[in-house]
Amino acid sequence: MSSSAQLTLLPYLWRWEPPADRTTFAAGLHAGSAAGLAYSLVHDQRNRGGVNVGQSRPHDSVDQGPWGTAGRVVLATIPAAAVGYAAQDVVERRLGGPRTTAALMAGAGVALWWADRKPQDQQLGTREAVIAGLGQVAALAPGVSRSGASLTALRAMRVPRAEAARFSTLMSLPITAGGAALTAARSRALPPVVPAVVAGFTAATLSRRVSGGSRGVIAGSALYRLGVAWAVARRQREQR
Repeated sequence: MSSSAQLTLLPYLWRWEPPADRTTFAAGLHAGSAAGLAYSLVHDQRNRGGVNVGQSRPHDSVDQGPWGTAGRVVLATIPAAAVGYAAQDVVERRLGGPRTTAALMAGAGVALWWADRKPQDQQLGTREAVIAGLGQVAALAPGVSRSGASLTALRAMRVPRAEAARFSTLMSLPITAGGAALTAARSRALPPVVPAVVAGFTAATLSRRVSGGSRGVIAGSALYRLGVAWAVARRQREQR
């Protein structure tokens, strides 16, 4: 799920006061999420028998080719990093309202559910990694998550669910960490961000303990997004 969407929509639905410095709070949240993702990937590597990032076990659905996993992560990161650095602020200003964010969240949920209905018979190669990286550019829009966008792209290309979930997590880590650093650098005030970091780390770690290779988890994620979007639409009708 998109952290920027949660930061916008949940306070809106619960009528909470917005943070005094939303930018810095978001930076802390992203930093915590990056730390949680890194911890989860280390845990996943240990469970897979200590396989290096650029290697693969014989049964994995990965076509190593000349690049290897590490090279593909770099390739997949470039599009979102470049576009995000240049256009993130503009996109957030134009699409950051509750109605638009909720609509994008719902659309992303439907796209993920549709993509996950595809067969699981395609190896993850360089072409799939590049297309997943282009899909991650869509996560610049509030309501679309980084890992969710890349997972949707990979499953649409019929990459097996477990490998798609793992690679989308690998892809999201450098972008999430870079986004936290960039947001913090652009912020002019630096109040304590420890609560945000702790919250982000805890959420990311717990979310990875639920298997990303499960069809039920993906369906539940899609339903959650639709539910939040419905709640936002209902509240906006009440305000008219």
